[in-house]
Amino acid sequence: MKKAILSLVALASWLAYHPAQAQVANGVTEIITDFGGFWRSGSGTTGNAATNALKPDNSHNLLAFKIGANIFSTRVNNAKLDEKGILYVKSEYQALPVLSIEGTIGSNTKVALGQLYDNVNNGPSVPPPAGNLSPYLRDGLNGLDLGTGVANVPAGKVDFGINSVKITSLNDGNPDIIVTQIASPGGAQDVYQFLDANDQIIGNSVSINVSNLPVVGNWIADFYEASSNPMTLTSGFTNSERPIRLWAGDFGAFGITGANVASIRKFRLNINGNSDLAFVAYNTDAAELRNPLPVTLTFFGGQGKATYSDLTWNTAQEVNSAAFEVEYSTTGRDFAVVGRVEAAGNTVAAQRYTFRHNTSQAGARYYRLHQLDLDGTSTYSAVATLASAAGTARVTAAPNPFGGSLKLLVSGTGEAPASVRVQLSTLTGRVVHQRTFERPGQSATLELTGLAALPAGLYLARVVVDGQTTVLKVVKE
Repeated sequence: MKKAILSLVALASWLAYHPAQAQVANGVTEIITDFGGFWRSGSGTTGNAATNALKPDNSHNLLAFKIGANIFSTRVNNAKLDEKGILYVKSEYQALPVLSIEGTIGSNTKVALGQLYDNVNNGPSVPPPAGNLSPYLRDGLNGLDLGTGVANVPAGKVDFGINSVKITSLNDGNPDIIVTQIASPGGAQDVYQFLDANDQIIGNSVSINVSNLPVVGNWIADFYEASSNPMTLTSGFTNSERPIRLWAGDFGAFGITGANVASIRKFRLNINGNSDLAFVAYNTDAAELRNPLPVTLTFFGGQGKATYSDLTWNTAQEVNSAAFEVEYSTTGRDFAVVGRVEAAGNTVAAQRYTFRHNTSQAGARYYRLHQLDLDGTSTYSAVATLASAAGTARVTAAPNPFGGSLKLLVSGTGEAPASVRVQLSTLTGRVVHQRTFERPGQSATLELTGLAALPAGLYLARVVVDGQTTVLKVVKE
C-alpha cells in the first residue's frame, strides 16, 4: 500500500510537469485555392480517389477549407467564392509570424516551391532561391500560400507568436488554428502547444499524426536542399508530386479556458523531423497575432569593395523597432554580429540605413539583419550576398511608384556586363514580365515597357547582373 501511495504521488508530480496530450483528429476534407483563378480540391479520401486530378504547380493561396459540414472562408477572395456559388461561413485567417525555428538543418530539410514558382519548367531557378526558412512559412495573400513551404522541418521546436485570445471564441465551433502539411510526413507524432511568456504550457498539449489526416489534393513542387548555400536542386526532387493535408482545431481542444486564456503568448509545434509546413494560420476573430517585429523592410543589399562592404537597407514603416544587428558570414551558414544600428522606433515615413563593414575577405560575402523590437522579440531578414570585387553592381528603380513603364538604373559594375536579366513578379511569385538586356553598357538605364495593364500594387523586380542578384520592391500606380 505504501508503495502504491508513493507511486500515486510520483504520478501526480509527473503530471504537474507533463500536461496531458489529447489525441485530436480534425482533418480538413476539402480546400479551395486561387490556383489558375479557382481550384477546388475535391473531398479528401483514402487513396486520394475523389480529389481533383489537376495538380497545382505554382503559388496558390487558400481561399476556403471544409471541416465537418461547413466551408470556412479565409477572406483572401470571398468575391471569387460568391462568383462560384460557394456557400461558406464568413471568416478570416492569417498566417502566424515565425518567432524561431529550433533544430539543425540537415540534408533532409528542403525548401518546397511550386515547380513553376520561378517560371523555370522542370529545372532549378537561376539564381537559386534564398535559403532562409522563415519567409517561406508566411508568404502569399494573408500569408496563406500553399505553393511554398519547408519540407522535413528540422526536428525540434517551431514557435509562432500569438496573444489576446478571445474568451468568446472558446468552443464556438469555428476552427481557431490551421496547420498545413504539404509533402510526405513520417508516421511519428507532432505535438502542438500554447505557451505563456515563460514557455510554460497553457492547458494541455495536442498530439497529431499528420499521416492519418485525409489527403485533399496533390501538387507539383521542386524541393531545394536547404543545408547547402546556395541551395541546390537535384533530379530526384525536381517536378515532384506530393500530397496536401491540413489540420484545423479549436482552442478548447488545448484545454484553454477563461482562467488561462490571457496568459497565451506563443503557439509551438514540437516537430518530429518529417513534417512539412506551408504555414500555421489563426482565426482573426479568435485572437490577435503577436508580430515579432512590425518593420516593413523594402530593400536590403550593398556593394563589396576590396577592403570593406557598404550595406544599405530601407524601411517603409516601423512600430516599436529598437535596432538592427548586422550579421556576417563567409559561408552563408554561420553568422556573427559585426555591428548594430539604432532604429527609428515609431514612424510611417520611409527610412534609409547604412553600415560599413571593414573586411578584405575575397569571394562571396553573406549578410543578414537581425531586427530587434522594443519588447525583446526579433526576426531575421533574407540573406544578402555581396561580391568582393570593386565592380559590384548597384541597381535602383526610378520612378518608383511607376506607371506604364519601369526604369532601372544599373551602375558601378566596373566594366560592362555581358547581360542583365530582369524579372518582374507579384509577391506570390507569379512572373508578369521578364526581359534580358545584352551588353547594356557599364552604366545603363534599362526600361521595361508595356506595363500599363498591370494591376496597381506591390511587385518584386529581380535584376541579375552577370550572376549578381538584386531584388527591389516596386509599386505600380
